[in-house]
Amino acid sequence: MITGDLESDDSHNARLLKKARTQYNVHLEPTQVQHKEVLNKRRSLTKRLGGIAYYEDSFTKLLVFNQTRYQRVLHLDSDATVAQLMDELFLLPPCPVAMPRAYWLYPEDPKLASPVILLQPTAVEFDRILAEIERAGNDDYDMEVVNTLYKDQGMVLPHRPYLMLTAEFRHDPDDHRKYLGTDRETWDPVAAFNEVKYIHFSDAPLPKPWHHISDESHQEWQPKCHVHDGVERCSERDIWNGIYTDFRNRRKHVCGFTV
Repeated sequence: MITGDLESDDSHNARLLKKARTQYNVHLEPTQVQHKEVLNKRRSLTKRLGGIAYYEDSFTKLLVFNQTRYQRVLHLDSDATVAQLMDELFLLPPCPVAMPRAYWLYPEDPKLASPVILLQPTAVEFDRILAEIERAGNDDYDMEVVNTLYKDQGMVLPHRPYLMLTAEFRHDPDDHRKYLGTDRETWDPVAAFNEVKYIHFSDAPLPKPWHHISDESHQEWQPKCHVHDGVERCSERDIWNGIYTDFRNRRKHVCGFTV
């Protein structure tokens, strides 16, 4: 997050941002984010909890609706791995917002999932976002805001292949109906992994992959091996561990960080 003069900043984060700009051709957009309030040209946003004003970090992503210099933007949460290109999404018919369903909640709680948001930024939609944030309750975050506005109006992207939680690989072999969308399809972890394009790290109570996980917690919460026709199968465990290992290796290679 750029919040000041990047050129005069010699912090490790600033050096990484400069590397992203020069080595990976990333366009950096300065953004002023305050925990107590966020100011923009039109209004001041304040969210309160327990009498203390603060700004929920999860709302930061909604500033993407103000990127009106672009005709279309694909927002992806950073606590994830992009497994395949998704350029084809930019060729979808025009619509204000397109998002996949939160398949793990469906059908009991039909919501759109905010880790992946394809949008057409406009001043009108950004004003709607700002107004909804102002009305948000203490337990409302970015996902509640976008669902209030777009659950019944936005385009629904298929979660297959555009969104999978890493926790999917920790489920029992017969507990994948929500992801598969049917109880007639047989779960194949290798096929599912080869199909998915965006994998979101979500393995509570385990932390995000840039935090250290103790060996004890890793052993306890990693996917279990399963016996099928007398043969032990560990495909889910191997894939899940591979996703985390790949993230850590890329983080070390690109950012110079180790867990």
